[in-house]
Amino acid sequence: MTDTPYDVLIVGGGFAGLSAAALLSRQKRRVLLVEASARLGGRATYFERDGFVWQYGQHSHRLAHDGIAARVFNAIGDPIDFLDTRGGTAYLYLNGALYPRPEGAGAFLFTRLLPFTARLDFLRFYARLLKEEPGPWYGRTLLEYYRVRGRNPSVEKFLCFLGFAVMIPDPARVSAGEVIRFLQRAAKVPVKQGEPRGGSKQLIDKLRNCIRTHGGEIRTRERVREILSGGGRVLGVRTDLAEHRAGQVVFAAPLFHLFGLMPESLFQPAFVEYVKGIRSSSGVSIDFVFDGPVTEMTGGILGVDIPLWVKFQSNLDPTIAPPGRHVNTWAMLLEQGTPATPKNAEPVVARIKQIMEEVLPGAARRIVHERRLLLPVVNANMLIPEQSLPRRPAVACPDVEGLYFIGDTVQSEGCSGDIAFSSALQLAELL
Repeated sequence: MTDTPYDVLIVGGGFAGLSAAALLSRQKRRVLLVEASARLGGRATYFERDGFVWQYGQHSHRLAHDGIAARVFNAIGDPIDFLDTRGGTAYLYLNGALYPRPEGAGAFLFTRLLPFTARLDFLRFYARLLKEEPGPWYGRTLLEYYRVRGRNPSVEKFLCFLGFAVMIPDPARVSAGEVIRFLQRAAKVPVKQGEPRGGSKQLIDKLRNCIRTHGGEIRTRERVREILSGGGRVLGVRTDLAEHRAGQVVFAAPLFHLFGLMPESLFQPAFVEYVKGIRSSSGVSIDFVFDGPVTEMTGGILGVDIPLWVKFQSNLDPTIAPPGRHVNTWAMLLEQGTPATPKNAEPVVARIKQIMEEVLPGAARRIVHERRLLLPVVNANMLIPEQSLPRRPAVACPDVEGLYFIGDTVQSEGCSGDIAFSSALQLAELL
């Protein structure tokens, strides 16, 4: 065992673990964060090479200064430096064409995405949604919620766009309560999506600096092999390099990895069954490097009828690429249940390139490099009714004293990375 025990030991160095370590270090807790990889950031990691800042996928932050991520950085006294995205039009892709993305309820009245009568139906539905109590609808789908009062096929098809707000563009699968809750929050703020200057690098660097400045310790390239427990409580961890004592252990990784470190017998059967059944999304992301700008768009693209998202990174932030090079990132989710293999990714890559040619004719001829990423886990927790907020496991483990869970598979507010940040805030309050 190490000579000096820690107050809190955090397993995992993604956004959740880093945020928790930063918040707790500022509270003068003795914190050790252990990360198996050489790089911090988890599914939001980055590295720098040849003047590029390469990120693992795209990571915008919902609601920018008013969002959950911003709360963490405000709490550690180092706010996120968001790019000024005002004036940048975002677009929706539908049936081979781009349409300006409606911002605000009134804009839906004029969009060409829907026939006029469908626009009126959608506005009535949207107005009802913004006043709805989400609680009773977490366990029902968005399509079920719509069909309580509506039956317009055009509106039903457009519900994919609302579902994509929480990364599930299938109204027959996404939790209505999760969509309602997020859209109500979004309706109250001026900026719906924040882009940090420098991408994930800025956030990871700020969190790492905060941890170290306040006496926290970070160990990379050290894999936790076992979370130690006895007498109904945690004792510490055993890694491939050492054993570390801690009064509290925080598991900051998707819960479906937990039973590789602790025996199932320590937990209630219902918890074990839930964790083993967690469904995640997977996808493909491609960073295209061009020899110059191929579009003036800055607001990005979202698919309506396909799970596509596009970010014109260099147009927003020239610092992520060297002079003379422009980076665009295009990504799509794989169909649910499709294994994330190179073979299954090929049709998705082909579809991405087809769409690029449709909306940016000739851009493909200016590609000088492409970096493909197969993403086995995009969102560890898909916001389907069975995995919606009330049904996810709590941050404080009721079965093992001193054990806590954070990250995007636990019971905390938000979607995707937002859950990582909100669960870290919740943990800091609990401890």
